[in-house]
Amino acid sequence: LDTLEKWVTEIFSEIPNNGLPKPSFGHLTQPFDTPEFHKLYRVVPIRKVHSLTITWALPPQEQYYRVKPLHYISWLVGHEGKGSVLSFLRKKFWALALYGGNGETGFEQNSTYSIFSISVTLTDEGYKHFYEVAHVVFQYVKMLQKRGPDKRQVFAPTSDILWEEIQKIEANEFHYQEQTDPVDYVESLCENMQLFQKEDFLTGDQLLFEYKPEV
Repeated sequence: LDTLEKWVTEIFSEIPNNGLPKPSFGHLTQPFDTPEFHKLYRVVPIRKVHSLTITWALPPQEQYYRVKPLHYISWLVGHEGKGSVLSFLRKKFWALALYGGNGETGFEQNSTYSIFSISVTLTDEGYKHFYEVAHVVFQYVKMLQKRGPDKRQVFAPTSDILWEEIQKIEANEFHYQEQTDPVDYVESLCENMQLFQKEDFLTGDQLLFEYKPEV
């Protein structure tokens, strides 16, 4: 560590600090509040695949990294067990897979907005009923909205996923993760330094720290 500190001091200490605050675009609170985003777009894919993607542009969520509300919602939406959206769609032979979430990258999460998407891989039959598939997804989201989050009790009528379980699973994955390439690790830490408090540089992008249902 002493050697590394010496190298960093030699290489970086002469770089001037302009004293300017980090740029923020938080005043642009409704960047996509436009009728064009209330439409259905059909895109012909290169691969032979049917995919339905529903996307919401939300207020910026990066400030809530200790709570990770979008991660919590995506965990429930992406649940594959009994009573889940995917389980229902599979029984109808309409879908093969379902994923929901936010990539937590600069494009999907920043100081201006956060993107939340639900993507469903459809069967040929599901493609014929994609309006019904979209309706089922919105019904499920509406149910979650009505019930609200819960720390210990069952969140959805047939789901056994709890906030504390998600927290423990993420903690286990963090503690037992495989060693990454040092260059990639340093790059990741440098990004984290722009987003999180100092004490969370190593863990802010992976762990759930606080349960705040209002968030």
